Amino acid sequence: MLRRTATVLFVLSALSLGACVFGFRGEANVEASYPLTDIDVVRIQLGPTPLTVLGDELAPGLELTGAWRSIGGTAQLAKDQALGSAIVWAVDQRFAELRAEVPLKLHGQVDFEVDEIRLPPDRDLELVTELGDVYVFAVTGNISADVGVGHVDIDGGAGGLAVRTGDGNLHLRTSGNLDAYTGNGGAQIYQTGAGGNDLVIEARHGDVEVVLRSDADLDLRLSGREIRVHTGTVSSITRGSFTREVGGGSVKVWVDAPAGDISVSLDDTP
Repeated sequence: MLRRTATVLFVLSALSLGACVFGFRGEANVEASYPLTDIDVVRIQLGPTPLTVLGDELAPGLELTGAWRSIGGTAQLAKDQALGSAIVWAVDQRFAELRAEVPLKLHGQVDFEVDEIRLPPDRDLELVTELGDVYVFAVTGNISADVGVGHVDIDGGAGGLAVRTGDGNLHLRTSGNLDAYTGNGGAQIYQTGAGGNDLVIEARHGDVEVVLRSDADLDLRLSGREIRVHTGTVSSITRGSFTREVGGGSVKVWVDAPAGDISVSLDDTP
């Protein structure tokens, strides 16, 4: 069962008020720290907000900075609304969840916006946002990102990377097995390290560029408009579909881009 801790764990460092065309705007800044001792997996679901997550070997736990933002008809109402929601930290054995809880009466009037999240790089991450770009850097654990609308830029995920956005571009660099989807946008995918990790990509309405670190052992299955493959072992320009096995054929490079072009190349620099 999840053990739930709410507002006592965060600090409101400042509360500001300002006028706008719709009334008064309230803003309550948040700085929070949550312990990660014995926690392997962290799920972050803070509502419709961009997410910036950085792996930091010096971070003592999960460090959060951000702000509640609200709009009210009066200064006092805007203030009360900005203070009326909570960041909740819930723990269930080795799993933890960080989420924003907004009372039903305040839906559409109050949102939490993340400035930055820092945590030790070896934790597994599950990121969920309805609206907002996602940026992750130097997190080596398994990473999953589920985005309604927003671009996704991730450098990391050696333990595996699973990304889905309904509308947005993907810019992903990883040495882990990758499963990526965008419903409307392009994808730039870069193998890092020695290569040899599976890459499975679907871009329904956009181009896909894949840069490999190794081409010694490939299972190429590509489907798109124009398909260009140029590595040390394969060179081809075709349309529609392209399949080829190289070596043992055990490393998947599967790309489905029905409305876009596909490029696969090799970066063999030391």
